[in-house]
Amino acid sequence: MNLRSILLQPLLTVVFHGREVRWTLGRAGRIAAHGRAPLPPGMIDDGVIVDALAVGLCLRDTPDFPRGRRLQVISALPAQRAVLRQLELPSLPKRQFVELVQREVRREVPMLADNAHVTWTPVGERDGRTAVFVVGIGRDVLDSHIATLRAAGLRPQAIDLRLVAAARAVGGRDAIIANVERDEIELGIFRDGVPAILRFVPLSMADGDERWQSQVAEELARTIKFYRDSHREDDAVDRMPITLVGGAATLASEADLIGATGHDARVARLRLALDGGADALAFAANAGLVLKEAA
Repeated sequence: MNLRSILLQPLLTVVFHGREVRWTLGRAGRIAAHGRAPLPPGMIDDGVIVDALAVGLCLRDTPDFPRGRRLQVISALPAQRAVLRQLELPSLPKRQFVELVQREVRREVPMLADNAHVTWTPVGERDGRTAVFVVGIGRDVLDSHIATLRAAGLRPQAIDLRLVAAARAVGGRDAIIANVERDEIELGIFRDGVPAILRFVPLSMADGDERWQSQVAEELARTIKFYRDSHREDDAVDRMPITLVGGAATLASEADLIGATGHDARVARLRLALDGGADALAFAANAGLVLKEAA
């Protein structure tokens, strides 16, 4: 099959969350349909899908879920088992540069070699040096998600991080993003389009409880303080608003967030149209995957 025929295939995005899986169907840059399927309790533990066959069959058998056709498939993973690094290395010819990056990754983060799938990409070059963004994902996390998609009859072509995809759906190269779900929150600060910090935090209180609101606000304040303490020269972050996405984005109290962090807070407007009003925020990661394929 040639590249043109692959690009003409419908694009299916599939993103697993703690309580459900969400999918969209369309083409690069456009969503024509979307849906979700509940997951049995306890099916995801520390980012790992514990019963890939059961979850895959659950997804495959969901009414209206796309199947029985040729599809491009792309998915996204949670951030709790992701390790991020930014390296600055001498610019070299391609083959030598690849070898240099591999050597530096083994030296800087040796635990990634045995326990993670590692990918990297150059993100800028200046004065003869190239900045490299490195991501390591726990092998068991990635392998379980791929096995689940295959159990559903799908062949994934690409994998991203949920929060990175959600940030793409919001737009802007500099942003503070909170991907809020009822039982977890992913937090990220992005500078020049690259995540400087990503955090995954389980939420211990039930949504609707005042303590749930307090934990969301406290974790955002903690994330921003950590970034400021480690990037004291970057005062531009003090003027960035907090942008909320995710299935529980509208439940988070903007007033509490402003009070805890000193930053304005607002619910996102996604760059890609999706029917469903506020519910569209639950599909921010999916929308970001579609935009990635359209780039």
